[in-house]
Amino acid sequence: MTTRILGLLLLGLSLGACQQETPEPAASTTTTPPAGTLTVVRKGIVQPQGGVPSSGTVDLVRDAAGKEFLRFNADFMTDFHTGSLTIYLAKSAELIRVQRGRGAENVLSVGVITQSGAQVLAVPVASAGFSHVVLHCEPAQYNFGAAALQ
Repeated sequence: MTTRILGLLLLGLSLGACQQETPEPAASTTTTPPAGTLTVVRKGIVQPQGGVPSSGTVDLVRDAAGKEFLRFNADFMTDFHTGSLTIYLAKSAELIRVQRGRGAENVLSVGVITQSGAQVLAVPVASAGFSHVVLHCEPAQYNFGAAALQ
């Protein structure tokens, strides 16, 4: 029983870091959707993590030049306690710090978002080898949601 209470207390403290106001939220790195036809490469459904409400769909798309983008659709929503979340491509839905601890090649930072809804992030390198999109709170080092890409 004591272990359970201690665990809940630690979880509350780590989430509390994402509930504090930051002086200036990180700038959004969303881009203007690319012109032309986009091909959906893989899709995912956002699942909540850590008790944070997150949902909606995300697509990994490619333009005619072969550039990849993460496209969050209009149904996407999550909680923005700090005003921003970092978006990662990752090899699993595990905590980013755990994956990063196994090797930097396990995660790829794609950008920062500051709102729910439709938006696009440019993927800086090829997405091959990454199976998940992860919504991550940097101050608490805690995932707010993840989507398996299929």
